Amino acid sequence: MANFIEFFRMVFSYLFVFAVIIVVSAAGAIAGVKLWKPKQKVEEKTESEA
Repeated sequence: MANFIEFFRMVFSYLFVFAVIIVVSAAGAIAGVKLWKPKQKVEEKTESEA
């Protein structure tokens, strides 16, 4: 039983680390897209005004 509990702890630990990596990557991708899109709109406005 102790081996099963230790195995469960190890599996849970790896899954938790994997989930954290996914969350951080998703947050970075969303932030990058939101910061990147307005930059194009600003460039389009300045080109149409000039």
